[in-house]
Parts: sequence; structure tokens; C-alpha cells
Amino acid sequence: MHTTIRYVLLTALRDRLFLGLMIGVVFAAYVSSVLGSTALVENTQMKMAFAAASARIILMVGLMIFICFHVRHAFDSKEIDVFLSRPMTRLHLLLSYWLGFSLVALLLVLPSLGVLAFLQYSRPADGGWLPILVNVNVEGFVVWAVSVLCESLLVVGLALFASLTLKSGVTSVMASLGFYVVSRMMGFFVATADSTLVNKDEWNTLLTWSLKAVSTIFPRLDFFGQTEWIIYGVKSWEPFILSLTQMVVFLPLLLVMAAFDFQRKQF
Repeated sequence: MHTTIRYVLLTALRDRLFLGLMIGVVFAAYVSSVLGSTALVENTQMKMAFAAASARIILMVGLMIFICFHVRHAFDSKEIDVFLSRPMTRLHLLLSYWLGFSLVALLLVLPSLGVLAFLQYSRPADGGWLPILVNVNVEGFVVWAVSVLCESLLVVGLALFASLTLKSGVTSVMASLGFYVVSRMMGFFVATADSTLVNKDEWNTLLTWSLKAVSTIFPRLDFFGQTEWIIYGVKSWEPFILSLTQMVVFLPLLLVMAAFDFQRKQF
């Protein structure tokens, strides 16, 4: 297991994953700072909200692309066969891959949090040397960070399942990205269906019922990483608890489905 995890980390370093995504996060933070400065009120809060949302998307998309193409390359280059030639079961290899990719996600999220926190560091008014966070709710920032880390672990499971199930790196990336976008937009879809502006005829009623039925079994990633926590703090703990519950439910489910498909795969 340690060998597989180390191999995943070395591959991430070889592919310049950490450097590339950190450059993307820093650039997103700079662009967000410029855009936020155009706001008439609460421009510092606007900078933080833009930067947090941008960094979250960059990290999740980067993880999906890296995992899908890494696993596909492992199949094409017969690296999977080399790993399985050792005294290791397929389930053991799957868990090793997930732990390795999860460690990569952790090493990406932590520096990104440092970049975001640096945007809001300021010298205290009394002239002391210890920097403080301004215009940011510290408790909300910590909750947001934990939620984003949980989301990254869920994305790792999703990308790993797609890459083991589908036979093309591009297809697995598109499937993971499509699933992620729909999950992020599911709250908007449900809110639109419940809107009073929607005509409540029989067809729309059926579509609304179908959408709500799908939303009950579909991950709701809109509960993860809400930027309002950073600015205004956690007003209600329900979204955070729901995000943790979804990770506990859907992550084992994705890994079980990936293990089932991996066990019956012939290569």
C-alpha cells in the first residue's frame, strides 16, 4: 500500500500537478482581487468570495483530470498488471489508489487555504507584528475548509469510479465533470422547480416531481463549501451536517461500485 501511495505522489510531482494548480489558485485569487475591488460596498468580502469559489472549482476540476488520466495511463502502460503481480488483491489496490489520491487532494487543499487566508491578512491597528484575519469569520473559514476537503475526497471517489468503469480518459473526465456540475446545480434546479413563476400544469408537475425524486438520491454538492460561511459565519449548521452525511453515504457507495467493476474487469 505504501508503495502505491508513494507512486501516486511521485506521479503528481512528475506531472507538475501541485505547481500547476497552485499557479491557477494564485492567479484566480489575483483576478478575484481585481474584480472585487470594483464593488461599491464590501469589496474585501467580495474578493474573498470570488477567490474561494474560483479556488474550489480549480482544485476539483484539476483532481478529476489528474485521476482519470492517471488511471487510464496505468491501464494502457500495464502498470496495473505490475501492481497486481505483487501479493496484493484488487480491493487492496483500489483502496491504495484512493488513499494516494486523497493525500494528493489534502496537499492541494491546504496550500490553497493558505493563499486564501493571505488575502485577508493585515497588520493589527496597534502596530503589532502578529498578522490577523480581517473581514473574515474565522469559525466560518474553518468550517468552509473542512467542507471543501470533504468535497475533494468525494470527488476523488467519483473520478476513481469513472476512470475504472469507462475505457477512455476523456470520457471519464467528461462523465465526472458532468456529474459534478449537475450535483452543484441541483439546488438551483430544485429551487427553480418550486418557484411560483413556473406554470403548474400536469407536465411541469411531473417534471418537478421527477426532479425532486432524483435530488433525493443524487449528491447535493451545493451544500459543500458555501462562501457565505467565510464572510458571515455559520448561521445554520444544517448544510454542513448534510455535506458530511453525504460524504459518509456516497463515498463508500462509489468505492463499492468501483471495487465491483474492478473485480470483474478483464485486462
